[in-house]
Amino acid sequence: MNRKHLTFVLFLGLASTSLWATSQDILSLSQTDWDALLQGQDLTRSVIWTDSVASLAPDGSIAKEQTIESEQRAKGISVASLAFVPYPKDWATQTEEQRKLELYNLLHHVSTLDGLRYGDKNKVLFSESYTISDPENKKSKITDPVVQQLPSTSTSYVCQEDSIFGKNIYEHNYQISKDEVFVNITNLTTMKFLGISFVKPKDMSLYLSAIQIPDGILLYAGTTLATTEPKVSFLFWNFNLADESMNRIMAYQDWFKTQV
Repeated sequence: MNRKHLTFVLFLGLASTSLWATSQDILSLSQTDWDALLQGQDLTRSVIWTDSVASLAPDGSIAKEQTIESEQRAKGISVASLAFVPYPKDWATQTEEQRKLELYNLLHHVSTLDGLRYGDKNKVLFSESYTISDPENKKSKITDPVVQQLPSTSTSYVCQEDSIFGKNIYEHNYQISKDEVFVNITNLTTMKFLGISFVKPKDMSLYLSAIQIPDGILLYAGTTLATTEPKVSFLFWNFNLADESMNRIMAYQDWFKTQV
């Protein structure tokens, strides 16, 4: 190894250690886990009934608070994934407030979820995804909202048709704190497969949380699902709701990364 290459490797190691140390106030991760995040790996947790995935959410975050609250209410399946997304070059010179505005508008671009693929078989997750003005009317399609000034909270409604549960309406509730843009996605309609009801209204919550730290974004995604049966079988068809939930949040994370 030549001197220049050795110097570069040492620099990366020191930068990783420094960034990890400054993030310990909000994350309980080992240096090994932190290095895995910086290398593009996602950290995941999946539990059923008795445990919690909230330890993966940054301390003091809306995401952690909402995860704990939903797990206590749902007492079913809970999955989560944490990723690190470096800032794009044109974000590096922006202020924290400017980046929050970018993140807020990005998380409203639900029409770009149309055609999103997921899982090992690369299946299409959403064949349709669009914002609607009326949560009682799937046909009240409007353009994705874009704002110039950040609200502290807001709500929008989305219609999506997915490969498992068909066409459903979701409520998106946004909250903003000092360094976090958070959205809680809740189903307003019963999620069915082959006409059979699997998830009652408001029994599924999917979270996306984007938290700014030095050099990048901590992207937390999670789902809580109120159910007493994690495995579903029907004739020759079966799937695991925990695995399905994990596939969804990983797909959302991949979507976020491509949008940034």
